[in-house]
Amino acid sequence: MLLRILVAGPEGLRINRLLAKLDALVTTVAQIQDLAQVAGRKPFDLVLADVGTLDAATFDVLRDVRDQRCGSLPGAPPAPPTPLVVLTRSASAEQRARCMSAGCSAVIDLGVDDELLADAFRAQLEQLRARSVRRLSQVPGERHGLADYAATSQAMQNLLSAARKVAGLDTTVLILGETGVGKGLLAQALHHEGPRADGPFITVNCGSLSATLIESEIFGHERGSFTGAERSRRGHFELAHGGTIFLDEVSELPLHLQVKLLRVLEDRRIQPLGSERPVAVDVRVIAATNRDLAAAVQEKSFRSDLFYRLNVVSLLVPPLRERREDIPELARGYLAHFAEKQHSEAAEFSKAALGVLTRYAWPGNVRELINAVERATLMSTGRTIEPDDLPADLRDAPGGSGVAAKLPADLPAGWPEQPWSEVRGAALLRLERRYLEGVLKLAGGRVNEAAERAGMDPRSLYEKLKRHGLRKEDYRASGL
Repeated sequence: MLLRILVAGPEGLRINRLLAKLDALVTTVAQIQDLAQVAGRKPFDLVLADVGTLDAATFDVLRDVRDQRCGSLPGAPPAPPTPLVVLTRSASAEQRARCMSAGCSAVIDLGVDDELLADAFRAQLEQLRARSVRRLSQVPGERHGLADYAATSQAMQNLLSAARKVAGLDTTVLILGETGVGKGLLAQALHHEGPRADGPFITVNCGSLSATLIESEIFGHERGSFTGAERSRRGHFELAHGGTIFLDEVSELPLHLQVKLLRVLEDRRIQPLGSERPVAVDVRVIAATNRDLAAAVQEKSFRSDLFYRLNVVSLLVPPLRERREDIPELARGYLAHFAEKQHSEAAEFSKAALGVLTRYAWPGNVRELINAVERATLMSTGRTIEPDDLPADLRDAPGGSGVAAKLPADLPAGWPEQPWSEVRGAALLRLERRYLEGVLKLAGGRVNEAAERAGMDPRSLYEKLKRHGLRKEDYRASGL
């Protein structure tokens, strides 16, 4: 999702260079004093203020920006406060506290190297994107639940049926699915409908944290445990105490941290960096990945014992191309959100535009659909979204992406545009589902016979059927 960021201050060029790699649209002003005026004219998702010296005049500017509602128009509902992050090279503990009281959501030290600064920016943008996607999916309450899903399709009905069975439990859940299908939203729904709903929900993106930070971020550290550790810090597991921790892209954890995670799952204790004593944590663990973890175990890139600990219950989120019946409802919900945010008159899709949306293969899944609707809302000049308002690659590919006609019939459109590591897992899951459907048909829905044909234990077959949302009853009439 493209984020609009307002940057002010003398190090704007350096900040812009780092943000350019993070899918952000940046507007720069040279003087910190111009922040409030610019922020009041256009909508922004984040304001980064390189303040230099934190004096009384600077704090007055920060308060002015805090009181702005970026992009609010006369007569329109007020926009929510825009997150404000202060960038500085010298800030005392007292000044940092004053920044927070002035409405800042974070204070970032510009004295670190570019890699660490980029990691800090990336973390801020990921929080914003997660918050935005969460708002898009909420209908209409503050908490996202399983009832909020668009579920006209049988594929989503099967998923939600399985999810409801585990939502009220306190067990570990592994969520599988391609990039962009909404694994994080499902994790939030399971938390909000589970026994820990009143506790915290902490998300850890294991693929976005640098190797130098990930252990400290997850497990915490004591003061002096490494260079730059000027104070003790609680890790994500401690922050999630009494609630749920969501380990996104868990397959990207380094092997040495997989060992520590396994110990936490077994003992419910963590060992912060530099600490001599373990800390007890009471958390529910939900993990997600777009990779085939069973294949990763075979490749020795993921520990088998950790895989079995995480895979107590697994849920497979279907790709958007397998739930096309849900696309109109999803698209209308996103249109309503962006129309309000952008003060657009757009209120509906034409029949032709909905046809384009439902025929497209969506290699980027729901995330790509959100981007397409956001662009269409910006391009539209009236109440109705027409095909010409949609991205060109959607219009030019009635049956999928532009490469669809050149691909083998069984190869979904969009796969050549994705990394092999993602395609391989998706392909294996797709093949497994087709194979299971085939043996169930041959066995007339009889699981023991199907397991014998497949050469596997009936319990293993049952687990695979649950993962794919397949029911033996649906195949009893079609046995050969």
